[in-house]
Amino acid sequence: MAQRRPTTSTQIEKGSGLVDLSGVDRSTIPQSQQHSETVIDYPEANDETSVSSNATLRVTVYMNEVRGQRQELTFINREKIGQGTFGRVYRARIQQTNEICAIKEVEMEGHFKNRELEILRQVSHTNIINLKSYFNRADNGHDVLCLVLEFLPMSAYMLIRNYRKQNRRAPLLYTKIFCYQMLRALGYLHSLGIAHRDVKPSNMVLDYDAGVLKLCDLGSAKRLVKGERSVAYICSRYYRAPELLLGCIDYSVAIDAWSAGTVIAEFLNGYPIFRGDDSSDQMYKIIRIMGIPTRDDIVEMNPQYRGDVDLTGVRLQPRTLQGYLPTRTPIIAIDLCAQLLQYRPSSRITCMNALATSFFDELREQRLKLPNGKPLPPLFNFKNIEVTQGTALYNALMPAWINGEL
Repeated sequence: MAQRRPTTSTQIEKGSGLVDLSGVDRSTIPQSQQHSETVIDYPEANDETSVSSNATLRVTVYMNEVRGQRQELTFINREKIGQGTFGRVYRARIQQTNEICAIKEVEMEGHFKNRELEILRQVSHTNIINLKSYFNRADNGHDVLCLVLEFLPMSAYMLIRNYRKQNRRAPLLYTKIFCYQMLRALGYLHSLGIAHRDVKPSNMVLDYDAGVLKLCDLGSAKRLVKGERSVAYICSRYYRAPELLLGCIDYSVAIDAWSAGTVIAEFLNGYPIFRGDDSSDQMYKIIRIMGIPTRDDIVEMNPQYRGDVDLTGVRLQPRTLQGYLPTRTPIIAIDLCAQLLQYRPSSRITCMNALATSFFDELREQRLKLPNGKPLPPLFNFKNIEVTQGTALYNALMPAWINGEL
């Protein structure tokens, strides 16, 4: 039986083999440096109103739907519901419309501008959080960007955790519905050349009663350009693709496909599938389940990787996905995870093609309803850009009972 190496080691030892991961862990890099390429500019609002966390806030906002349009809004009943390295998130009510919204506040640093705002203004999809408006305000002398977003009551992380506390797993139908919408959102972003780069359950908000999921927190999202350097220290560790763990700086949107595979496995199992203590240990946890990558795998993941990879005589019996997931997990679910969790980025199924797999066939049944009797949320209102791969994919995605051709 292979022994778990100490977390202080930079090597993974299995039998007489060695996978040297020295230099991979960059967890000590300051957050401001990890995203130092964030330089996109945005229109600046003139209103800079200081406000306490629970005060009524009256500001002039830029409306997202009409470029350049400004409107005065009053936000009441502000309540902080989240905080992280990015800033704070509040729930509030818009007095003029009586709508509940979320306000994400991001403190701006020096000349660096916010890419999330720029991307949110460019995208429009039923499964991506909608930017209603935005404004700037001053807070203790700091410039704070405020994104006014639609509000959904819980995250996928909260859903999975709540079921886990009851020693249960999310019902399979809900797993299919929510994971389908996650893949749709990612497929849409990828069709625009945008990688989310931080796919995880806490970055998906949902309305459980309506069966609706929306991808949120595009703070790490980036439009990828082949040959252009991007930071490797990106994405939360448990969901980080192996090419990122190996320090690749010229990756593709396939990093999101890997993350999506880990999220689906977490829905099925109730826990993150790979739980490493640091980047080296994360790679170890992946190898324990997915097996040892070949030299060719490593070359494709990162052609510039200079670690000493000696796999001669390695003796390791991976648990396999099937052994990790609950006994009654459908084979079609395991197969989908396996297609997403390929070492080689080029071998991973794309998010749009994943929607056409048999795991989601149940969702294409005409009379299917949510367990509470309500109709399914919109699943087949594809934009043209989502199905650019052609008629074959479109026909595989669209149920036979829906009229229309590509």
